[in-house]
Amino acid sequence: MKKIILISSSVCISALMWTSCSRKETDAGETKSTAGNFALYVVKEQSLGTTLRLPAQLNPYEEVSIYPRVTGYIKNIPVDIGTTVKQGQVIMEMEAPDVEQNSLAAQERYIKAQASYRASKDNYLRLQNTAKTAGAVSPNDLQSAQSKMQSDSAWCNSEKANWMAMESMKDYLIVKAPFDGTITQRNIHPGALVTVGNKMDAKPMLELQQISKLRLEVKVPETFATQLEVNQKVSFIVEAIPGKTFTGIISRQANSLDEKYRSESVEIDVLNTDKVLMPGMYAEVLLPLKGHVNACIVPQSAIVTSTEKKYVIIVKNHKTVLVDVTTGNEDKGMIEIFGDVKAGDFVIEKANEEIKQDQSITG
Repeated sequence: MKKIILISSSVCISALMWTSCSRKETDAGETKSTAGNFALYVVKEQSLGTTLRLPAQLNPYEEVSIYPRVTGYIKNIPVDIGTTVKQGQVIMEMEAPDVEQNSLAAQERYIKAQASYRASKDNYLRLQNTAKTAGAVSPNDLQSAQSKMQSDSAWCNSEKANWMAMESMKDYLIVKAPFDGTITQRNIHPGALVTVGNKMDAKPMLELQQISKLRLEVKVPETFATQLEVNQKVSFIVEAIPGKTFTGIISRQANSLDEKYRSESVEIDVLNTDKVLMPGMYAEVLLPLKGHVNACIVPQSAIVTSTEKKYVIIVKNHKTVLVDVTTGNEDKGMIEIFGDVKAGDFVIEKANEEIKQDQSITG
C-alpha cells in the first residue's frame, strides 16, 4: 500500500510540474503577443486642407414685417402673395378719419397761437418805440410786454410742432415698399380695421422679403472658424433640388463665438435671380479649409479616443509614451494633431487602449 501511495504522489508531482511549465510557456507567449512589433508612422509637419460639410439655412437678404402705425381702415391693397415690388412702390393705402380730424384741430391751434404771438410782438414793438420818449412807458410795462411776446412765441412753436406731428401721422396711411422684393404674406383685406397693438401677438399686415439675393447662414465650429476668409467662394447643395450644386461668397463673419455651441455665425451671399432657391430651405455647405499652420499629421488610426481624452502613442527608446492631443482637419485617412508632438516622432499607426504607458516595444 505504501508503494502505491508513493507512486501516486510522484505522478501528481510530475503533473503539477508539467502544468506549471505549461502556464509559464503560455504567459510568455501572451507577453510576446502584447508587446510584439507594431507598425510605426513618422509624424510629419504640414497643414491638411480639406472640405468641411456643414448644415445651413437659406434666409432672405432683407425682410420686413409691416404692422399698422395708426388705427384705421384698409382702403386698397394693390399687391398679393408672390407680387414682386420695387422700392418706393405703394403696397397699401389706409384711411383714418381720426387722424385727419386731429391734424385739422392741431392746425387750428397753431393758427391761433401764431395770431396771439403776432399781437403780443406788435404790442411789444410799439411800447419799445414809445419808451424812447422819457417817462412815456414804465420799465415794468415794457418788461411785461416782452415776457408776453416770448411766452406766445414758445406756445406758437409748440403748436406748430404738434401740427407737424399730426401731419406726419397721415404719411403712415400710405405704405410704400422699403426695398425691392416679393410679398410673402398678406393677412388683411380692403375694409378691415387695423389697430396699433402688440406686435408679438398680432400677425403682420404684409411680409416683404428680398429673395433675388439670399443669405446662407452656417454655424462653423470653433476648430475651423479661423480657416475661413471673407470673399472666399464656397459651394453648397440643397436637398430639395438634388443633382445641382450652387455657389456663393462668404460675405460676413461674426468674429465672435456662440457660448453655447462654440461656433461662429458665417453668412454667404447667394444670387437667386432665377428664384430657384427659397428662404427657409435647408442646405449643406461644402467649406474649403486651408488647414492649420504648423500642424502635425498622422493616420486617423493613430488617435485613441477614450471617455476622458484623445491621445497618440509615441515610441521612445522602445517604450510607449501616451501624449494628449487635440485634432483638426481630416482628409483621406489622415488627421491634424496638436500637442506635445513634433515632426520626426514615431507613433503607433494602429493604436488602441490596450497599449499602456511605458510598455516595452520590441523590434
